[in-house]
Amino acid sequence: MDYTVTTKPIHAIKTQLYKWYSFYEREMNEERILNQFELLSDSIVINSMGGNTVKGKKEYRNILPAYKGTKNAHNLISVKMNESTGKISAEAKILFQTIRPDSTNAHMEIGYEILSTEFDGKNPPKLQQITIKPLEQQDFNSFEDTYPKNRLSALMHYWLLNIEQMDGDAEPFKKLLANNFELHFSKDNVVTSIEQFEKWIEYAASAVSETNHFPENFEVKILEENLYEMDVDFIWRGKSLDGNKLQAITHHKWIVEDDSNAQFAKIRKMEVSYKVPFSPLNQ
Repeated sequence: MDYTVTTKPIHAIKTQLYKWYSFYEREMNEERILNQFELLSDSIVINSMGGNTVKGKKEYRNILPAYKGTKNAHNLISVKMNESTGKISAEAKILFQTIRPDSTNAHMEIGYEILSTEFDGKNPPKLQQITIKPLEQQDFNSFEDTYPKNRLSALMHYWLLNIEQMDGDAEPFKKLLANNFELHFSKDNVVTSIEQFEKWIEYAASAVSETNHFPENFEVKILEENLYEMDVDFIWRGKSLDGNKLQAITHHKWIVEDDSNAQFAKIRKMEVSYKVPFSPLNQ
């Protein structure tokens, strides 16, 4: 992996991708549809595998009843992206599984070509154009529910996108934190209130001049219905206030509660430990 790239655009587009996929992995209702609309430009164009083209949110809404009663899973294999024009273009490959109401099924590799609206550097851009193409049929063995992984991936990337703003703004994080949350940033630094978090994020924004996070070893375990444990390593690259390159590797364990009707799952508890402490990057 290239640890020299700026990761904000990656977190921005992956937030939207994982939210897009997880929408199809649970029963649809009006609240979830409205959340899905938040991902989309008003002029969204979707070119589907069947050769049909959907234009605008109204046409998109009209096709959603076709998914009633289906079980879907999306396992993201790879994402390649380009941000040269201000807009983000991305090519994604997934392994897709579906079980239809009549018990027929499919398992295939699918390609997505995605164009976003202009990325302002802060908010995830809207999806403006999506082209979906079948790539390769696969044998259907057993169905894997990918909703927990995709739902928590969206949460993680949105968290990192906001951490990397370095503007000291706590507001975007409030919808990511459960009631009675605990954030154990270290043994001596435990945050349990919004007021404490506001002070922490203000300090974090002033401690370095650049910050980028590369998630690795991502795993999700189901604890009970709508409650998950997430483990991930963050390979961190940044710069000190005087411009020196820095590195660290942290391990994060999150306990996450989920209401599928909400924009995001929410962090109940976070525990952070260091595999490699903050130190100069010699390269």
